[in-house]
Amino acid sequence: MSRIKDIKYKEMFHKLIKDIFIDPFYILTHPLKGFDEFKFSGMRKRYVAIFYLLMLCLIRIISFNQTGFLVNTNNPDEFNAIKIILLIIVPVVLFTIGNWSFTTLFDGKGKMEEIFSVICYALIPFVWISIPNLIYSNILIAEEVGFYHAFNYLGIFLMIYMAFFGLLVIHEYGVLKNIVSLIFTAVAIGIIIFIGFLILTIFQQLYDFISSIYREFIMRYR
Repeated sequence: MSRIKDIKYKEMFHKLIKDIFIDPFYILTHPLKGFDEFKFSGMRKRYVAIFYLLMLCLIRIISFNQTGFLVNTNNPDEFNAIKIILLIIVPVVLFTIGNWSFTTLFDGKGKMEEIFSVICYALIPFVWISIPNLIYSNILIAEEVGFYHAFNYLGIFLMIYMAFFGLLVIHEYGVLKNIVSLIFTAVAIGIIIFIGFLILTIFQQLYDFISSIYREFIMRYR
C-alpha cells in the first residue's frame, strides 16, 4: 500500500511539474503548435492560469518595497497590497471581457475562459524573469541599471508575444485579423471603462440625492 501511495504521489508531482513548467515552456518555444494543443488537446489547465496570475500579484507586492534602491521609484508610504492586486487582476478581466465581446461578433472561436487562460499563461515569462530580476536589482551597480531594464523589457516582450499567438490560435484568426481584433479590444475596454464610470457617477449622484433628502427630513422633524 505504501509503495502504491509513493507511486501515486510521484505521478502527481511529475504532472504538476509538467503543467506548471514544461508545458508553458513548450508553448513559449512553439507558440502555434503549443497553443493548438492548449486549445484542443487538454494542455490548458485552469489552476495553472490562476496560479501564475496570483504569482504575479505576489511578486509585484514584494517588488514594491524590496526592489533595489537604484531602480525603485516607489514611495513606501503609498504601499497598498489591495491596490497592487487590483491593478493586475482588473486589466486581465477587462481584456478578457473586451476581447470576448468583440471576437464573438466576428467569428472568433475562443471562449471567455480560454481567453482568460491565454492572458494568464502569457504572464508566465514575465513572472519568471521578474523573480531573478528582483534579486539582481539589489546587487547591481549604477552602470548595470540598463541590464535590469533590459530584462524587464524582455519579459514584457515575451508576454505580448505569447498573448498575441495565443489569441491568434484560439480564435483561429490570421495575423491581420488578430491585430484588428486587438485594436477593437482596446476600444471595447474603453467603452467598458466609460460605462463603469457612468454607472458609478449615477450611483454617486443617487446617493447624494438620498442623503440630502434624509438630512433635510432629520432637520425638519428633529
